[in-house]
Amino acid sequence: MLAGFFEGPLFYLDGDGDWMNHSPKQAGKDLRLSAELISDITTWDDEYQAIYDDNYPPDSRFPTPATKAAWIEKGRQLAVRIKQESPLVTSVDYQANGSIKNGECMI
Repeated sequence: MLAGFFEGPLFYLDGDGDWMNHSPKQAGKDLRLSAELISDITTWDDEYQAIYDDNYPPDSRFPTPATKAAWIEKGRQLAVRIKQESPLVTSVDYQANGSIKNGECMI
């Protein structure tokens, strides 16, 4: 689970054999997630997309460190819920927006 600008936050090998980013809606179908969880992941991703600075993308950031920390924690909780809900997911590598290194937060 890795948020990025203009791409889905869920990266996995899908049923078509594509290893790529997926939207929350598509992931919900593929991974059998509840409508509530899909909505919560969408809201979390929307919060990240909202910080994009179109005038100068390198300035894209959360307004405060506390806001960023809360967003990261919310994502961690969503990753746990994905693991709990999906009968197909065996683990979730949660990376927030790249703030957490690959493999550092395995759920």
